[in-house]
This record gives sequence, C-alpha cells and structure tokens, in this order.
Amino acid sequence: MSNSWKLRRAIAAISAAAIFAAVFSGCTVGPNYQAANMDVPGDFADPAALDFPATTQPSATGPTRIVELATWWKSLNDPLLDSLVRKAIRGNLDLRMAGERLQEARAIETSITGSGIAGIGTTPGVDVSAAAGRGTGTNSTKGRIAPQLNAGTNTGGYKEITQVFGLDSAWEIDLFGRFGRVVESAQADTQAVAEARNDVLVSLIADVVRAYVDVRSYQFRLEVARRNVATQKRTFDMAQIRLKRGLANELDAARGERQYSAAIAKIAPLQAAVSSAERRVAVLLGQMPESLHRDLDGTAPLPSTPPQVATGMPVDLLRRRPDVRRVERTLAASTARIGVATADLFPRVVLTGGVGGQGQGLGQVPVLDKFIYSVGPSLYWPFLDFGRLDALVQAQDYHTRGLLLMYQKTVITAVQEVDDALSNYSAEQNRLFQLGHAVEASKRAETLATSRYNNGLTDFLNVLDAQRQLYDLEDQYAVAQSGVIFQFVALYKALGGGWEGYEAPAPPPPPMPAIFAIGAHLSGHAASPPMTSADVAAPEPLPRAPMPAAPK
Repeated sequence: MSNSWKLRRAIAAISAAAIFAAVFSGCTVGPNYQAANMDVPGDFADPAALDFPATTQPSATGPTRIVELATWWKSLNDPLLDSLVRKAIRGNLDLRMAGERLQEARAIETSITGSGIAGIGTTPGVDVSAAAGRGTGTNSTKGRIAPQLNAGTNTGGYKEITQVFGLDSAWEIDLFGRFGRVVESAQADTQAVAEARNDVLVSLIADVVRAYVDVRSYQFRLEVARRNVATQKRTFDMAQIRLKRGLANELDAARGERQYSAAIAKIAPLQAAVSSAERRVAVLLGQMPESLHRDLDGTAPLPSTPPQVATGMPVDLLRRRPDVRRVERTLAASTARIGVATADLFPRVVLTGGVGGQGQGLGQVPVLDKFIYSVGPSLYWPFLDFGRLDALVQAQDYHTRGLLLMYQKTVITAVQEVDDALSNYSAEQNRLFQLGHAVEASKRAETLATSRYNNGLTDFLNVLDAQRQLYDLEDQYAVAQSGVIFQFVALYKALGGGWEGYEAPAPPPPPMPAIFAIGAHLSGHAASPPMTSADVAAPEPLPRAPMPAAPK
C-alpha cells in the first residue's frame, strides 16, 4: 500500500471523526444565564420633601436644566476645567492601566475562543514533534516524541527506530458544552473588565472636577483671608492712632493686635492647601505634581451649577452605571462556570492524531524510512471521584448566588447614592442661600459697629466681634460654594455619567500562529510592542482662566 493511500486514509478518518463531533455534540449542561430582575422605585427621592425654613429659601429654586449626562461637567461652563478633563482622560495613569487590563482580558479571551467551530470544544492546534537517539531497545525515540506520533511507530522490519518526526494534534469534542461555557465565561469576563475600565473613567472625571473646585475654593478662601488681614491691619492702626491721641485705651490696641496676628496666621495654611490641590490635579492628569502651578495660579470664579437637574429614572442605572454593569457581567461569567464545573462530571472524548515519518539510521544499517500515522478517540471519565467534582459544582453555584446578592446590593446602593446626592445637593443650595443672607447682614453689622465706635457710641470689642463674624461667614460661604459643586459632582457620578463618549480602546490586532509570531517578535514588529516614554501623554497648553470680578 502506497504512502499516499495511507495519508488519504488518515485524512478520511480524521474527517469522519470531525463529522461525528459536529453531529453528536451540542448537549450543553448547566444553567443558561438570564439577567436578574430588580424591583426598583419608579422615581428618585424628591428633594422638595426636605423641610427647610419657609422664611428664606431660594426663590422657586429656578427651572430644571437638562444636563447632557455623557458630558455633565461641561454644564459648569469652565473652559479650563474642560481642558483638564480632556487631558486627564488622555494621560491619567490609572485609566491607562485599566485600558491595559482590558487589552489583557481581550487577549486571554482570544486565546480561549480561538477561531472556533460549532459543536467542537476547541480549534485543534498542530504541533511539530521530532526526536532521535540510539539505545539498546527497538525504538530509541519512545518517550521523546508526542504520544500521537509514538502510537504510529512500527518496529516491523526495523532493528531500531532511531528518528521520528511529524505533526500531532488533539481535539476535544465538546459533547456536553464544556468549552461553550468556557467561551461564554471568558466573553463575560472581558465585558466585566471593560465596565471596570468605564468605572475608573467615571471616578476620574469626578475626581478631576472636585480637585479643580478645591483649587478655586482654596484660592477664594485665601483672597477672603487676605482681605480680612487688610481689614484687621486698618483696625489695628486705627486703634494705635486713637491710643496716641488719648481717645482709646491700651486694651483696645492689644485686642486689635491680637486679631490682626490671628488673621495673618490663617494665610499660610490656605496657601499650602492651594498648592496641594494644584498638585492633586496634576497627578490626576498623569503629570509631575508641580507642572500645573502656572496654569492654575491666580484666582477665578467657582463654576456655577444649575438649581435643579433632571435625573431620569432609577431603572436607567441598571443600563448605565458601570459598576452595576460590571457586577452583572461577573454574575454572567460565574453562571457559565457552573456549566463548566457540571460538564466535568461527564465523560470527555478527545480525538488525537499524528502523521509523519520514522527512520532507521544514525549508524544503524540498513537505512530505512517509513510513513507513519495514528488517529483515534480517547475517553476520560472520572466516574468514581468520591464527590469531589460535585462539590466543585456546588461551590460554584454558591459563589454565583453570592454574586447575585452582590448585584442586588450594588443596585440598591446605586439608588441610595443618587437619592443622597439629590438631597445633599438641595440642602447645600439652601445652605449657600442662607449664608449669603448672613454675609450681607454681617456686612451691615460691621459697618454699623465701626460707625458707632468712631462716634463713641459703642466699644472697640463690638467692632472686632463684627469683623471676626464677617470673616467667618465669608469663609463659610466660600466653603458652601464648593459644597454645592461637590454634591453636583456626586450626583452625576452616582448617575454613572461620563464614560459614554469615551468608549474603550479598539481591540488589539488578532494574534498570529506561533510560526509567524516568532518572526514578528524577533524583528520587533509584534502586535503589542513594549511601552516607551513616547506613550506618555505630552502636556498641552491650558486656557487661562478669566479673572474674577471685584468683590462687592
């Protein structure tokens, strides 16, 4: 029988086995994943239910402004802030690491799924195997080559087989859907990593806005403190002049000096807080801490927020919040792994084969060469494992149940965060409004106290007390301004906005078979070359913030 005829028989046998696999496979064990149903309220909490005093409230709270959720920070109307967010999305190291983890997950998924054929567990790989040797036996290559090739060796007519070479392959038939579940879980895992990356993006944008507001808030508070120093200096000078003229006593001058020094003491901590906030912004952008000092130096008005915002319905959180979507995909992957663990209870059928040649030589005579092949199925079934595999099924099932509870908790927590942010946003707006009234009243009180003191109608202590209370209220007002913005940020972070316009990077190039990948890696043209300093985002100029109007 010719070698070509034998090769055709081998190919026919392999083809018949593949047809058998395609016809008789497809029985998938394990539960099919279905999205969990969650009963969520029809609407979020109503901030109007808060019982604020009826005497001084923001007038009707203004009209509801529609804010684009995907770019919610642009509603603050600050070009410098928009530029900082763009730079953070491009350069933040945490976000870039999340992107690399996503590419890693995609590569792992590709290594699992391969090209795939319906009904077959995995795409068969083809390996090259070769061995040579001399010894006292009849087959010196035994134990040195793949079992599939070794099964095809034939010592008939040979004194000693001294070399064997050829191709071997193994192909597990997915009779019970094990590899289908493996693929399903790998795909869900990749989707979960993608949602984790989106969650990092949502948090990053919120952190950049908060850090920028911190910079502006501390700068504003520093300006207030400096104005207070100037006021206390004038008051102290006035007390000294009156003391020299015999119009005041030494106690007034001492009190004026005390309050002047106390006002100066507040400057240095606020300057340090401004610098720290600037450095925090730079780090979020993936830059050295001091790189943005010049761009953020000076003062600018704090961004203004809308009085009311449209939030949508709680059910929207299930479709939008990345952390909810991540847990849901993790739950789907875990459900598929129940099928993987269940399929391990059943028999496995693996189709193996090898084709090549054997020879006699290496000093052994006569020199002979022969075509060899082997093909056939193998069966593996751990039918008496004393419950080990069934325990693993139970463990995976309990793990999945735990993830279902985690999903439910994540949804409940998401609704709570939005409700809290709505209530806090409304409360901070009311607080800011009340403090605005208090500042105006305190200014009038300070003016009256100074005038009455100059006219000899009150003592110096009332002037100092009015000035101290005015500074405290102005400082509280500056803090309240940032508090309103922080709650605005918390609301849109809770709503899961900010990632839709910045979807994950494109998948990496498809991997190459090893024979081609070797050349690509040796030549330095691999699909994923090493990262260099050129990959780090280069700084871009930031727009200068407008100077604020003079305080009234």
